[in-house]
Amino acid sequence: MAKKSLEEMVQRLNDIHEIQNVMSLHEYYHTAGMHKEEVEEIWAQKTPGVSWETGDLGRFEGIDAIWKIYVDGKAMMGEANLKGMRALYPQIEDKKENMFIGTMNVHMLTTPMIEVAGDGKTAKGIWMSPGHVTQLMGDKLTACWMWEKYAVDFVKEDGKWKIWHFHVYTDFQTPYEKSWLETSLEPKLPPGFPPDFPKSNKPMTDDYSQYSPFTTPKNLPRPPVPYETFSDTFSY
Repeated sequence: MAKKSLEEMVQRLNDIHEIQNVMSLHEYYHTAGMHKEEVEEIWAQKTPGVSWETGDLGRFEGIDAIWKIYVDGKAMMGEANLKGMRALYPQIEDKKENMFIGTMNVHMLTTPMIEVAGDGKTAKGIWMSPGHVTQLMGDKLTACWMWEKYAVDFVKEDGKWKIWHFHVYTDFQTPYEKSWLETSLEPKLPPGFPPDFPKSNKPMTDDYSQYSPFTTPKNLPRPPVPYETFSDTFSY
């Protein structure tokens, strides 16, 4: 790539800062259960191929599919959560504001690696994300540790950076009192999603398994490398 001018380097640093803010806003919105606001504000609306992928649900492509899984699907999980929580705690009121009562989803962003395209139209980033979740598992409210990686492609729409492809790699989820090794050796429980929960509309792009004694480390997600235009690189 050609040597950048001072103005171009300042723009590149500003792009990286804005991209980090987009990902941090995703974390805050997810923690607050504000998935509708997230999709409307920080996901690409005009660029074809917008997608979200995770190992336990599959790959969803297109803004309509994103809306079904990330907004409608989350609302379905909230309704199921409220029903289950009221069975455990009858004093909980049956009202919309209580859909996600008792849940807690906290995911942090660490070790960022962000690469902005030479043409400034797209960018790529990866993060490690340690966190914890509290949710109903079966008929029990359970506190868990969760460790993930994020791989995200971004696109500029109307001068603003937006999430284009979002791929979640889960390393482990385990109740707080158990190690991830212990949990990995136990029989896998059904995911517990509602019967009419949205189904993925695209095949998974790669094979990534949660930790067990029988998994080997993989260089996934692949770290971004410098590129000029998106056609020069791979997609998350």
